[in-house]
Order: sequence, then structure tokens, then C-alpha cells
Amino acid sequence: AATMGLAALFKLYEVDVDVGLYVSLAETLLLVPVWVLGVRKAHDGWDAVGLRNFPLGALGVGCGLMIASFLFNLAYGLFLMQFGLRMQMDLVPILSELDSHWRFVVGAAVVAPVVEEIFFRGFLFAGLRQRYDWKVAAAVSAALFAVIHLQPLAVLPIFFLGLIFAFLYQWSGSIWPAIL
Repeated sequence: AATMGLAALFKLYEVDVDVGLYVSLAETLLLVPVWVLGVRKAHDGWDAVGLRNFPLGALGVGCGLMIASFLFNLAYGLFLMQFGLRMQMDLVPILSELDSHWRFVVGAAVVAPVVEEIFFRGFLFAGLRQRYDWKVAAAVSAALFAVIHLQPLAVLPIFFLGLIFAFLYQWSGSIWPAIL
């Protein structure tokens, strides 16, 4: 969402940028601190950030929690509609002018979820969890996850989603259930 906001700004100032490529590159930059401060420095490999096997039951728990998230989003969206508000900006004008939709889909639906889970849960949440109770670490990482998306009216649902993903990581020991 944050990268889409910048893409809209590029469009406004007539800067020719492939939005799909931009989304993928911008998201991938989150891996730099993970690599430098986490994987390389700790010499633990990528499993140190949660890229490891998980119990299959975590997918069932994750699906149940996602249903709860969808219901929360529905209720919250209906509440906002009472005031003529929407959670997210209208992406149709931006998406309708893309030369290639597949690069955007890959960036937004594949690269972003993987990279964001590695960064926010595997790196940030895991690092905070070493110093604080896991619930505090989950709340802080979820808050940062929500704020970085630059969607003021979607902060609450994104925060809730961040809590779900942190719980899944805490419970399963892997970020894969949240990614899937």
C-alpha cells in the first residue's frame, strides 16, 4: 500500500515508473537490514528469521484467524461507510493504466507477503521477542506493520492482521503459515 501511494505520486508528476517492478524492488529493500543485522551477523541462516518447517495444523489455525480478520474488516468497513469513508485508496485508476498487470501481481501478491513476513515477523518480532514478552513484541511489530502501509483508515485492520501473523509465528515457529 505504501509503495502504491508512491506510485500514485509518480503518476501525478508524470514520472515513468513500472509500478509492478517498483513494488517488488521497494519491498525487497526490506531484506537488507534482515541480511546485514540478522542472517549474516548471527550466522544462523534464513531459518533464523522463521523460514523453517511448521506443523500442518498451523494452516488450519491460520485459516480460522483469517476468517476472523475478514469478519473484522467487514464490520469495520461497514462502520466507515456510515461516514462515507473507505479503508484504502481507490487503486482502479492506477491499475487500469499499467502496461503489465502481471509484474504488479507478482510484486503485490508474491514478493510483498514473503518479504514483509521475513522483515516484520522473522526479523522485527523475533528480535523484540528476545527482549520483551512475546505479546508486547507482537503489538509493537504489528503497530509498525500497520503504520508503514500508509493507509490511515486501514491501520486498525492491518494491526489486527499483524497480531494474527505474530501469533502464528509464535505458535508454529515459522513464518510460512502467515505467508501462505
